[in-house]
Amino acid sequence: MTRPAVEIGDRVAVIATVVARTEDRVMLRLDGDSHSYSMVEPNAKPGDKLRLEGDVVHVDEELGRTTVQVLGRVSVDTKSVEMVTRRCDLDHIGSNVPGHPRPRTPPTPHG
Repeated sequence: MTRPAVEIGDRVAVIATVVARTEDRVMLRLDGDSHSYSMVEPNAKPGDKLRLEGDVVHVDEELGRTTVQVLGRVSVDTKSVEMVTRRCDLDHIGSNVPGHPRPRTPPTPHG
């Protein structure tokens, strides 16, 4: 079984393009999203590319969309996100779910 491109908990980056500037705020357009966003950025000017990192909170494989916690929660095309770090696989820790292939070791009493 192959792993999907991104999974919940992965740290990813999305690229935003500055489209306009108003005082200390800039208007952004994210690659793979049709909405505009605003944020405080004192040094950016129109045309600049900003790399924003965030955690994946939802993946819709049917639509090819990924929701990332960056500038709030934004949904972008999965193809437009860049992997930064994969989530930690916690399978080696074990599970308290009955029938799990790696059961948690029972606690030993002190003393």
